[in-house]
Amino acid sequence: MNFQQFTEEYNRLKLQYPRVPTNSAKSDDSECGDYLYMCNDAYFSFDNASSEHIIYIFDSFKARNCADGDYVVESELCYECVDVLKCYNSTYLNFCGGVTDSHYSWDCGNSHHLFGCVHLNYKQYCIFNKQYTKEEYEEKIGALLKEPPEKHQAQMKELSTKYPITTTYISHSENADYGNHVDYSKNMYLCFDSAHNENSAYLYDSHHIKTSYDLTQSFHSELCYECVDSSKLNNCFYMTNCSTVYDSGFCKDCRDGHNLFGCVALDKKEYCILNRQYTKEEYERQMREIMSTFK
Repeated sequence: MNFQQFTEEYNRLKLQYPRVPTNSAKSDDSECGDYLYMCNDAYFSFDNASSEHIIYIFDSFKARNCADGDYVVESELCYECVDVLKCYNSTYLNFCGGVTDSHYSWDCGNSHHLFGCVHLNYKQYCIFNKQYTKEEYEEKIGALLKEPPEKHQAQMKELSTKYPITTTYISHSENADYGNHVDYSKNMYLCFDSAHNENSAYLYDSHHIKTSYDLTQSFHSELCYECVDSSKLNNCFYMTNCSTVYDSGFCKDCRDGHNLFGCVALDKKEYCILNRQYTKEEYERQMREIMSTFK
C-alpha cells in the first residue's frame, strides 16, 4: 500500500464512524459542554482542560470555581474575566496576570486590591490608578462594588486612552519571539495563548508542550506535529481529539494506545493500521512501505 492509497482508505474509514455528540475525555459531572479534558463539574463550558467547578467558561486551563470567562488560566474564584493568568478572587479583569482581590482592571500584573485600574504592575490598594492607603481603599470599595458594571467599565475605558498599548504580552519567558500571551516558556516562536512550554513553534492555546510544532488546544505533549484537541501525546503527528497516545500518526478519536496509524475511534489498542490489528513485526513492515511513498 502506498501513501495515496492509505489516505483514500483513511478518509473512507472516518466516514464510517458517527461523530459523537461531545468530545470530552476523562471528565466527570460535566454537562452541556464540549471538548473537555480532565474536567470535573463543568457546565456549559467548552475547550477546557484540567478545570473544575466551572460554568460558562471557554478556552481555559486549570480554572477552578470560575464563571463567565474566556482564557482563564491557572486561576480561581474569578468572574467575568478574559485573558487572565494566575488570578484569584477577582471580577471583570481583562489581560491580567498575577492579580488577586481586584475588580474592573485591564493589563495589570503582580498586584492586589485594584479597582478600575489600567497598565499597573506591582501595585496595591489603587482605585482608577490612584493610590490609597489600605484603610481608605477598604472604606471606598464597598460602595463602588454596588454600582453598575457599565459605569466602571466606561470610566476605565476613558482612563485607558491616556496610556499607550504595548504590542505583545510575554512574561517569565526566554527567547519567545513573535508571539503574544506567552508565559513561563522558553525558546518559542510564533506562539499564542500558551504557557509552560519549551522548544516549540506555532502553538495556539496549548500548555505544557515540549519540542513540538503546529499544535492547537493541546496539553502535556512532547515531540508532536500537527495535532488538534489532543493531550498527553508523545511522538505523534496529525492527531485529532486523541489522548494518552504515543508513537502514532493520522488518528482521530483514539485513547490510551500506541503504534496506531490511520485509526479512528480506537481505545486501548496497539499496532493497528486503518483499524486493522497487526503483529509488531507486520505493523513495522507495513509502516515502512507506506511511509516510503509519503510526500
